[in-house]
Amino acid sequence: MQAEDRPIHFSAELLHLPCKHEVSVLQKLYFDLSQTREGAYDNTDFSMPGRFRFFSKRGTKTQSMLLFLPDRFVVAEEWVDMPLSDFIGKLEAVAGHAMDALNVPFLPAHTVTLRTTFALTYFDDARQFLLERACKQEGRLAPHFQRPIGVGGLRLVLPETPEHSGSYNLIIESFRHSQKEVFVEVKAIFARQRVMRDGLGLIADNFRAVQSFITDTVFPFLNQYDIREENWA
Repeated sequence: MQAEDRPIHFSAELLHLPCKHEVSVLQKLYFDLSQTREGAYDNTDFSMPGRFRFFSKRGTKTQSMLLFLPDRFVVAEEWVDMPLSDFIGKLEAVAGHAMDALNVPFLPAHTVTLRTTFALTYFDDARQFLLERACKQEGRLAPHFQRPIGVGGLRLVLPETPEHSGSYNLIIESFRHSQKEVFVEVKAIFARQRVMRDGLGLIADNFRAVQSFITDTVFPFLNQYDIREENWA
């Protein structure tokens, strides 16, 4: 398996006490962010009450978004064209301005989500790799389901422990946009970490921890199965 992954999505949900977001306040926030290097967005959408957003589109698929809901705001990059380090810088800048503008003194909980893919070396089909090699289901699925499998894989929930912060929701499945790649998503929920305005570095640390989990734990788990057939016992 190729050790260098291909990130495709970064996002953070930053929860706060429920409140009503005023359009005029968000318009000023949009202007203030436009004066920064990290937090400028190209467009706004205030058409859906209770679900306002700032966004930018680059190329055919890449999109940056800041979404406002009554009890949270979401900072997201879809089909990313930046490294995680740049996203973390953007997140800290955007979240800081948003907390100031919305008069949010702290965040009682937050989530971080990373999605990425790994390219296989010895398999041409990630479905076969995951279902038949990793899960040992060769010949056991078709007799029951009697139709082709479009996407297949694993889902694990890893609860928080005294040694490991956050609950990790892990998805490993075949990537529907590329037959030879394995899709990995980790959504980490931090329900016990209160983040103050001057403590946004904690969220950055959690992103780095999730990234390390993918490279140091998920990759070795998958890589043990991506070997030549003659070496498979």
